[in-house]
Amino acid sequence: MTTRLELPSHRETVRQKVSIGGRNLYLDVGFYQDKRPGEIFIVVEKSGDTERFLLDHVARMTSIAIQYGAPLDELMEGWLFTKGKIAGPVVGHEHIKFATSALDFVARHILLTYFGRADLASVKEPT
Repeated sequence: MTTRLELPSHRETVRQKVSIGGRNLYLDVGFYQDKRPGEIFIVVEKSGDTERFLLDHVARMTSIAIQYGAPLDELMEGWLFTKGKIAGPVVGHEHIKFATSALDFVARHILLTYFGRADLASVKEPT
């Protein structure tokens, strides 16, 4: 049986706020002491109960999966290009300018920021 690597009770967390199709999304990423992501939280303003419930539980299940050793980058690959109600132009992110869903945005942000997947950026870094 695999052991769960729980996060320390006091940990660093980074919040990314963006607007997707006019709706604010907050993505919180909590880190282990070695700076690896160990949990994620997704909150979307003005979302319905079902939408809020599903996003919250998908984030919780993903957090538990990575704490048990599932590779976060592979989990995020499965979220790319998913379609949802929360979609459209992204405002507030330096490199991501469009998302097909909230999960698509989260996957792009995490893969770009923590795994160096520059191919997922709408706006490339200057060379």
